[in-house]
Amino acid sequence: MLDTRKIIRFSLKESTNLLNDIFTPIDKRIGFKSGQSPVIPNYYYRYIGSKENETTYYNELRDLDRRLTDLDSLYLKFLNGIPLTSYNKLVIKTKSIWEKYNPLLAAHKNDLLNDIRQADVYPHITSYLYRQSIVERFVDLMNIYFNNESSLNISKIKNFCLKFFAWINEYIPKILADFNMNTDCNIINPKVVFYGNIKRHEIYFLTYLSTLGIDVLYINPSSDAAFQNSGKLQECSKVFMLPKSGELRKFPSYVAPVNNPISTNVEVEQNNENFSLNIKDSVYVSLKVSNNPFEDIFTPLNHRAGYINSSTPFAPIYFCRYIGTDKKEEEYLNEVFNLDKKLTSFNNLYMKFTELIPLIANQELVKKTQNIWAELKDFDNSKTEPLMHKLIKYKVFPDLKNELLNATLIKSFKSVLDLYLENEKNINLNKIKNFSLKLLVWINEFSVKMLRGVNYQNSDAPIKNPKILYYGNIKQHEIYFLILMSKIGCDILYLNSFSDEAFNLIDKKETHSKSLHFSNKFALKEFPKEELYVRVETNAFRASEQISRIIHNEEDGVYKHWQFEEYKTLHVTLKSTYDELKILWDEESRMRTGFKITNGTVYIPNLFAKISGTYNDLNLYWNEVKQFKSAEHVLLFDNVPFTKATFKQSDLYTSSFLINNKGIDKKRLLKHQSYKYAYLKTALQDTIIDKINKLLVSDMLKMSMTKEFKLKILMTLLSLDDKILKLIQRFDYPFKVPKIIIYDNNESMFSDEDSIVLAFLNLLGFDILLLTPTGYNNIEQKICNKYFDTHKLETIKFDLELPDFNLLNVKKAKSFLGNFFGRTQ
Repeated sequence: MLDTRKIIRFSLKESTNLLNDIFTPIDKRIGFKSGQSPVIPNYYYRYIGSKENETTYYNELRDLDRRLTDLDSLYLKFLNGIPLTSYNKLVIKTKSIWEKYNPLLAAHKNDLLNDIRQADVYPHITSYLYRQSIVERFVDLMNIYFNNESSLNISKIKNFCLKFFAWINEYIPKILADFNMNTDCNIINPKVVFYGNIKRHEIYFLTYLSTLGIDVLYINPSSDAAFQNSGKLQECSKVFMLPKSGELRKFPSYVAPVNNPISTNVEVEQNNENFSLNIKDSVYVSLKVSNNPFEDIFTPLNHRAGYINSSTPFAPIYFCRYIGTDKKEEEYLNEVFNLDKKLTSFNNLYMKFTELIPLIANQELVKKTQNIWAELKDFDNSKTEPLMHKLIKYKVFPDLKNELLNATLIKSFKSVLDLYLENEKNINLNKIKNFSLKLLVWINEFSVKMLRGVNYQNSDAPIKNPKILYYGNIKQHEIYFLILMSKIGCDILYLNSFSDEAFNLIDKKETHSKSLHFSNKFALKEFPKEELYVRVETNAFRASEQISRIIHNEEDGVYKHWQFEEYKTLHVTLKSTYDELKILWDEESRMRTGFKITNGTVYIPNLFAKISGTYNDLNLYWNEVKQFKSAEHVLLFDNVPFTKATFKQSDLYTSSFLINNKGIDKKRLLKHQSYKYAYLKTALQDTIIDKINKLLVSDMLKMSMTKEFKLKILMTLLSLDDKILKLIQRFDYPFKVPKIIIYDNNESMFSDEDSIVLAFLNLLGFDILLLTPTGYNNIEQKICNKYFDTHKLETIKFDLELPDFNLLNVKKAKSFLGNFFGRTQ
């Protein structure tokens, strides 16, 4: 069958002079083709055995390593194994796949591969061609894996895939970052060398890399046994056998000669093994105190009190430990979510860590420092300066392209090292090595991304300094890293809803950070991925249910009509007393408690209530009903059920492909014959689809959320009554809130469709009022009680028909306070 996929294609080449041929540009190799599906002639060889003269053999390997090192990021080297980083996030992202196919049946193979193809686990590469190739070549490899392995089960497949996803995300972006086939000549493809003994899964990974057009060289002077026992995998590579079998020794890595260290304002004075750092100019930071750090950290650096612009600028920064909250749990999590959303506007100047700072393998750094530990032999506090000298000498600190920042980074590392030695007991060389390497790995991984381009001496424009948000429990070495970054001028926010106990050993006196502790503390939750549903109690309700007051938010804005129609919305259903309900019923959204506009979202305070029973005085009851009915944008239904299902049972089946594990497939929905809202404003269509999705995952409805019921929800809301649809279109969020009144005076029950429509309108921010003079249960059968209020009046009436409201003489009702003071509201 002809493969028409637009992906990288490869053709394995043969060589008699392998160590030289791999440096031939691919456009100079026979068989190279450019285009939408380019063909890359590449080498995938096992270089097995040694030469008669082992010195010559290892010198050739050293020379090979030197030439490959010149390729910078196009070269990747593995020595006796491929490091595996943590893949907890990948476990979470793929959990549903493994559960779906447990147990695994032979008939499910293609479905499993399709789910793996569509999983959100692959790195984002700028090149569309490589994005496609990364996925498709992995699926091809999985077919080899299925054919090559025996006794497979879902557990084995899961472990294999998770390991691969981790490797792909760790190494593919690095080695492809600088690979460019859109040049006129001398196109150099990436190279990978694996030296030493290899495991079976690692052979699969080398094979996978070769399918992406990468030159792969497996070197083992002793044995090829792993490949020979790998089944069909050995057929995917070629072998270059050397004359004799040699001993597997340490790989002769090329070490570049040490030249002058990175240009900094740091001088190292040496005299008979006595070293001292002479740091000329650097940034001086001062720690500021804040009672509102979520806002204060957005103040530009040069607009803060204490900022001084000079050759040694003074930078006032925030390092705040924000422990607990003065809000409710849901409100706190929403505040954290919005803080993160706002901080993302700083792009590379913002870094977020949740429960962990990733420790990424850095073989180059290990190689640079290996001589340092051998030269030190042991360690005590007197050897801090010599250690710093050696770290500078071997160029372990990244070049931030700014002498001032380079010097500040070295000074900050030295300061944190001193702090560590002050706090840590029983110091030895192994401890200091582990601590230093960990900090250096983090510095090289994160500080370059955040600090390059930062200029603390530019006072003409607002200075944005980097921000770090750490959410969750933290380890002591991670605290030291945060302190180090703060000393380079970063704002640090440490958030923990329960405790900051880990700081006690390191910064108990709050010399390096300041804490804000709140009385409301609760167990740590996962970092919020979206805003949570929150019901805001009015001040009157919190004060007392016996006192009814009118609550108006006086801080309303002056808005243009339809100013926010492109915004997202979030309903905030108010929990109110009956007196407040009557007063708030006709108030504009912007005048109600809980209304706000922030981060592109309009928060709409709405009402959802049931009035059960009537007054003994029916005139008073009808008078209040007429007031409710007389408000603007009101739709009254005087019988139940009030929703007419216009779709057929067959429509549920023809639309089943519109819903998947992630919710509604929007692209398919917009093209489906049942979708009749295409004439609405695009923003309103988006809102409707968003709220349907919210309802599919909500617990508002008591019915079981089966696939069939989800389709029923979708089809019901795609065939809304035209009058309801017009109310939705009239909704200008800060102003008059649309309202639905249901009058139910008999034993008739709400239908599923009724409850779906009411729940959906509540999510949109509608006011909903159920009038039940009989006192019967109705909506309680369908919607969870926590989502609406029930107000019980004096008595109940049966078969009570609605009067002709035109004949009623309506007087505006008095609130409780109005009655008390003798005035109407």
